Amino acid sequence: MERAVAEAVAKFGRIDYAANFAGIFGSSDTISEMNLELWQKTQDVNSTGILLATKYEMRQMMKQDSIDGIEKGRVPQSGSIINCASVNSLQTMPSSAAYTASKHACAGITKAAALEGRPHNIRVNAVSPGFLLTDLVKPIEQTDAGKVLWDGFVQRQGRVALFEEVGDAVVMMSIPRMSLVNGHNLFIDNGFTINEGAI
Repeated sequence: MERAVAEAVAKFGRIDYAANFAGIFGSSDTISEMNLELWQKTQDVNSTGILLATKYEMRQMMKQDSIDGIEKGRVPQSGSIINCASVNSLQTMPSSAAYTASKHACAGITKAAALEGRPHNIRVNAVSPGFLLTDLVKPIEQTDAGKVLWDGFVQRQGRVALFEEVGDAVVMMSIPRMSLVNGHNLFIDNGFTINEGAI
């Protein structure tokens, strides 16, 4: 991550916005049968990966002056970071302990970074997408049991989600007009997490 940030700065001169979206589902072991090596791999990618990306992005943004074009009366913005959490940063299901723990950690890292970045005019937020048919999910959805599970998720979400809808939310949260939004975890799930029912 340190090298990636350095290369971006060498090419563009600064980093105004960052969106950290790498992740794996990882182990589906139950807690009583958890393989610690698989557990750790999930944490390494989803938690430590977010930590390192945020760390080096913040270091660069702390060196920067505010972006141009801030409206009169608004605070400067030296940078905005959006971390990808998940609906699993709020809720869970059996056999997803590793993933759920890593996404709770993502939300926690985001909150701590938001407070640490605040004196430097850096905002750090998270987004928690609902259910999109990503490459991460496709192998699960292609099994009979996985398809039943996936269809239930989509039904509870109300419809199929588009990748662009997540991207639009990330852009919206990054703009300086969102200057008071810091440390927030925005659920982009069409009401999935507030829906107790199956529909």
